[in-house]
Amino acid sequence: MKRFILSFIFFFVSTLFLYSENRYEFSVDLTKCVKDKLLVELMTPNLNSNEVIYRLPKIVPGTYEILNFGRFVSNFKVYDSLGTEMEFEKLDVNSWKIINAKKIKKLSYEVEDTWDTEIKEPYVFEPGGSNFEAGKNFVLNPHCLFGFFEGMKGVPYQINIIRPSDFFGACSLTDVVSKGNVDTYSIVDYKELQDAPMMYNVPDTTVLNIGETQVLISVYSLNKISSSKFISEQISEILFAQEEYLGGVLPIKKYVYLIYLTSTGGISGSSGALEHSYSSMYFLPEMDQKYLSQTIRDVSAHEFFHIVTPLNIHAEQIGDFNFNDPQMSKHLWLYEGTTEYASGLVQIKYGNMSLSDYLKVIESKVSGSKGFNDSISFTLMSEGCLKQYKDQYSNVYQKGALIGMCLDIQLRYLSKGKYGLQELMVDLSKTYGKNKSFKDDELFDQIVKLTYPEIGDFFHNYVEGNKPLPVKEMLELVGIGVADASGNKQISIGGISIGLNTATNRLMIVNTEAMDDFGKAIGYQEYDELIKFNGKKLTVNNSQEVIGGFVQNAKEGDELLVVVGRRKSDTSKTKKIKLKAKLFPVLPAASNNLIPFTNATDEQLKLRTDWIGKH
Repeated sequence: MKRFILSFIFFFVSTLFLYSENRYEFSVDLTKCVKDKLLVELMTPNLNSNEVIYRLPKIVPGTYEILNFGRFVSNFKVYDSLGTEMEFEKLDVNSWKIINAKKIKKLSYEVEDTWDTEIKEPYVFEPGGSNFEAGKNFVLNPHCLFGFFEGMKGVPYQINIIRPSDFFGACSLTDVVSKGNVDTYSIVDYKELQDAPMMYNVPDTTVLNIGETQVLISVYSLNKISSSKFISEQISEILFAQEEYLGGVLPIKKYVYLIYLTSTGGISGSSGALEHSYSSMYFLPEMDQKYLSQTIRDVSAHEFFHIVTPLNIHAEQIGDFNFNDPQMSKHLWLYEGTTEYASGLVQIKYGNMSLSDYLKVIESKVSGSKGFNDSISFTLMSEGCLKQYKDQYSNVYQKGALIGMCLDIQLRYLSKGKYGLQELMVDLSKTYGKNKSFKDDELFDQIVKLTYPEIGDFFHNYVEGNKPLPVKEMLELVGIGVADASGNKQISIGGISIGLNTATNRLMIVNTEAMDDFGKAIGYQEYDELIKFNGKKLTVNNSQEVIGGFVQNAKEGDELLVVVGRRKSDTSKTKKIKLKAKLFPVLPAASNNLIPFTNATDEQLKLRTDWIGKH
């Protein structure tokens, strides 16, 4: 008996040791970045098949676009234990097949960054891509560099990052050991690895403690226009409000904001952020802090709320995400729509936004949703967002948010103010959770079980069906009506947000979300530098005089000529482009046409208070 026990213990320990070594071991040296490329080396896990397929993702969660990250890989090589190169076959842009797999010891390949590339479209939205700026900054989204063998995404990973001695790596991963200038991360599987972007640079960090949750804010701002201290001051109130919104306790122990502030814009032509379970990656204009403040608050409020969905509420398609043959869930109204809605609701409900400003947010959603095909049901659009309905995806931030609002108000109305979307999200998190997915076709029935039969009709009519959302009817329940907007048209220069490009000291268009019909007609784009305005050279010092003077005297039919500097990418030269159009009256994209009733009933006022707090 004792001998058996000793033998068993020896066998168990030996097996455990072998298993602990059966892992992917990647190494990347940031000090050896050449021509915006990094060498990735992999000591392979144990491979027991005659042939294997090594893959990089075709798509990753949160992007809703086929991006084929294998496009950025070159000089792919395979070695056996003697260091001899082995043959392989490239199956497609993301996949390499290797025979005699049991002999494989090492893979190596070079990866080009996505932020500064000559590779043709589709360009990668910067927060989901990679940036290799030797000696300055490295944004490492793991799916850009690290892959997996088919059928082996569940094997553990070890990532070794060799960094410049003065660099700090910000990341949500907690199992990390730093020795000298090497950071070693241990990760459970590919899903956890892919969910954890890293940003390396000379540190500018601030830590906030929100209840039992530690929040790390890491900022890279080349021209020091902003800092982690300033940004932490902007989002701390929102974070405390979100803690209260979620019942007083955040469902995570650590969260990381990775914020890259750009002075020149990016190759994708967009700015914003990409969510992860325990972090979010931001790519935003390096503009004056007074302009940056509300942008940071709005975007961070949205991304942080993704700790609820899809982290704790998600379909099987997300819980077991297929990186190379993705199947889309039909519930984008939940993942992005309710998250976008909650990011505004939390600000007004806990005193960080006025009623007037919040009504403008709702109006912008209503206005924005009109640019999409409202005859397509939202569930159908969600399932087809990668293919036939790709051009409709952005409506998740417009109509998707309005679906959340209408659902919230109806829940409050049916429960006499006691139960809304806020409480529903908590209940759904308890019903499911990080490791328990829902079936796509069962979610609506589950929500009805938690709420009211009328909510089933709501989903059938407005989410699965294509009936127009009852925005007007829902707002009337809380004593808010729509004013007659017919007389509100006015002359406009475009409804654009203007900031400063500190690298060139020129005024720059930093946001076009509220751009009106004239702005679209003349053809503004984000990151256009304003060189001349109506024939006059434009500078920081004379901008108010030149632009303000024109607007004051402008009339319908006058021609406006604007010369802008536009670049296709960070490395391309600025090209002067003339934009011109004749002025015509437009409705501001977010004109304040929603107004509280002056004769609202006590019942309407109470429901409004239950919905957004007392205002």
